[in-house]
Amino acid sequence: MTISWFGLSSFKIVGRDLTIITDPFGKQTGLSAVRGAADVVVSSNPKLDWCNNFSSIQGSPFIITGPGEYDIKGAFIIGTAAENKELGDLTIYSIEVEGIRIAFLGPIKQGQLTDAQKAIFEGSDLVLIPTGGKQILDFENGAKIATQLEPYIIIPHSYKTSGLTLNLDKLDKFLQEMGNKYEESDKLTLKKKDLSGEQTSLVVLTPQR
Repeated sequence: MTISWFGLSSFKIVGRDLTIITDPFGKQTGLSAVRGAADVVVSSNPKLDWCNNFSSIQGSPFIITGPGEYDIKGAFIIGTAAENKELGDLTIYSIEVEGIRIAFLGPIKQGQLTDAQKAIFEGSDLVLIPTGGKQILDFENGAKIATQLEPYIIIPHSYKTSGLTLNLDKLDKFLQEMGNKYEESDKLTLKKKDLSGEQTSLVVLTPQR
């Protein structure tokens, strides 16, 4: 499985038999619109223009826009409700591909997870966490929630990057909060057998344009 990042909360997750794209955004964000083919599109909020540029995704993807359980081409996805009073109702997702469980938290803004949210994320190998503050989770709460889930890998998203017109903080405060120990990569390639030990790694992905 490989994971790459377009910016904001938009990721591409590629397994042997399918491709998933999360929260595709349009050019109104200041970034190049997310494009590419996918079998599944997962949206945190289909009414929010950070997350609903479905027309630019090629193929005939199955589009997930809310809570529920979905079993598609070997991927098992569970969505449950989350909070952001500024941006509207949201859904956060557990995405399992090739035995690797990903906790995908889009543009939420809540200081802690509810018991129901923790339940779907139990045993997560990776956590994709927002850190940009302002309208979404800030660096401090992002670090707290991500570490509480005890994953093998944490990947931050939804922070200020080159060209982005949305008002978000840069990543440096989150990195400092996490101890400034991280690795940078264009994409992350993983197999379930690679995930072992007790140490949590922080990986910063370079946005794909």
